[in-house]
Amino acid sequence: MKYINKVICAASILALSGAVQAKVPMVGDVIDATNVDEYKEYILDSTVELIKMGLVQKVTETSSPGALDNAEYMALSRKNDGKAKILDEYGTIGLADGSPWIGGIPFLKPKSGIEVMQNYQVANIGLQGDDWSSPKGVLSPLNRLFYIDADGEVYKNLVMAGAQINMSARTKISPAPYIKGYDDELLRRFFVFLEPYDVRGIVTLDIQYQDQSRLPESYVYLPSFRRVRQVSTAQRADAVAGSQMTQSDLSGFSDPLGLWSFKILETKKMLVHTHGSVDVAPYPEVVTFHNGYFANAQRPVELRDVFIIEAIPRNPDIIYGKKIMTIDVETFRTSDFAVYDKQGALYKAFTQDWILNDENLPRPVWLSIYNLQTKEATLSGQAFLEINQNPSLRFFDKSSMKEASR
Repeated sequence: MKYINKVICAASILALSGAVQAKVPMVGDVIDATNVDEYKEYILDSTVELIKMGLVQKVTETSSPGALDNAEYMALSRKNDGKAKILDEYGTIGLADGSPWIGGIPFLKPKSGIEVMQNYQVANIGLQGDDWSSPKGVLSPLNRLFYIDADGEVYKNLVMAGAQINMSARTKISPAPYIKGYDDELLRRFFVFLEPYDVRGIVTLDIQYQDQSRLPESYVYLPSFRRVRQVSTAQRADAVAGSQMTQSDLSGFSDPLGLWSFKILETKKMLVHTHGSVDVAPYPEVVTFHNGYFANAQRPVELRDVFIIEAIPRNPDIIYGKKIMTIDVETFRTSDFAVYDKQGALYKAFTQDWILNDENLPRPVWLSIYNLQTKEATLSGQAFLEINQNPSLRFFDKSSMKEASR
């Protein structure tokens, strides 16, 4: 009898305190501002705030093992399992003899935060391919950048061409596993601004290195000055073209891993996005955002096992206090980021939305960055990105930036 009274008393206290009992997500559940508190156990704090701003998520059936990955790429990952080594305290990976990584996910059963992040860097940024660009040509429109104000209104739209080539860990296109003469590099990426007129012809080039303690080299060509200049490393914290995105935010997380310390906080089931996003309407078609800020009317999410990764900056120039990320245990792709300022307050929310092609190769269709303190946002939509297009290496050289600007 005493036990029953204690249970009744505890239940009464919970009811009086307004506590909401966690609800296990079921396929078909629609999560919005009216019921998000019931699902908070399965959603990052930053995404909870987005739902309160108008994001709607719908629970879909959990994908079966292997359904979200390219079979050939995963076969290579299993073939090379156990060969990857962490070569230094900064998280640089390679083979035991110090040579570059040869391709595939490096650590199929990661035991540390840095191993998870190396998997993320290879599989998420590399997209399980050797390069990406538009199949219509590297100077064809690829990316649309939407600027949204605190009232949920789009006030600017930039259009860019772009491409990326992996210099090492190449698995599909010759030369492989790395390009001779560039084996100390991880990748090169460039963008050309096409619209509107005031930014037309600006070209950026980024070079990221295997050595995870080495800062990337970044260059910009400005048509008004007709010259290429190197961007200082301190400017990685600056906003890209006045957006909510910084250089280090490209692809969600593009800093060298040595600039951060990583910890697996826990491995648990979370509601995360894996595929099935709405696509980006090609320029100049109008894009409709739901409730002012969101590409998907109902963002599809699955209940999946994920690593909850905490990233703490080691470099004082980084403007963030920490990042909390969900990284899928199987695919090592990301869904949601919570970004905190140096005072410990929620600062930004990142969401990454995906489309899979017929070969299960992933396309990062929407990278959305929301400033939770100002209620402004930048949404980056990749309209025509395709993997393994084999773009010419000459487009990734400083000497070609002026030519690409024309």
